[in-house]
Amino acid sequence: MKQILFLLTIVSLPVSASIIGISTHPLNRQARVLSSEMTGYMSQRNEVGAGLRYTQEVAKGRLLDANVAGAQESRALTLGAGLDFEVQREDVSAPRLSLKSYIQNQKFDGESANLLGVAPSIRKGFVVSNQEFFPYLAVPTGLKIDSATNEFVYYASLTFGASMPFPASGTDRVLLSLEGNKNMGASSDSLGCLVSWIWN
Repeated sequence: MKQILFLLTIVSLPVSASIIGISTHPLNRQARVLSSEMTGYMSQRNEVGAGLRYTQEVAKGRLLDANVAGAQESRALTLGAGLDFEVQREDVSAPRLSLKSYIQNQKFDGESANLLGVAPSIRKGFVVSNQEFFPYLAVPTGLKIDSATNEFVYYASLTFGASMPFPASGTDRVLLSLEGNKNMGASSDSLGCLVSWIWN
């Protein structure tokens, strides 16, 4: 059963550090982006994590990303991948709507688990004093599969954040993103910061 679920998720194509990342930011066509992430985990344990993420447009309105992250003590290596599908493009009167499917493998307190889910998101950009901001809201939800017990656990979280060209950088090829995640279950909440470099 686990092998079938794994194959299905690879076909559909995360990430304890950040589910959304910069997949809601308006990127140039065929852009490639490398992001560094710093994450602070709260609730059960106060820990700090770091990671790297690669994002690329694979087709119009579809962004693929892959990441690797780690943290102190209880949180070991986390590997993830996601594919963001744009459902509605943003314009003057309408926000951007998208659906991101993702898969994640994480180790926590020596236990390994796979997360499989989708994250509907909404984003609407605006400008203040010539600085662009792209706030977003997402609801990652899905199944957590415990490899030791083969149990399936439903989970959901609320993710909010914003991305923008890095202030005072003088270019729109460096991005700054801030993201918070409120887990609806017993898992730890988190706050994250991403700095991204774009090239074509």
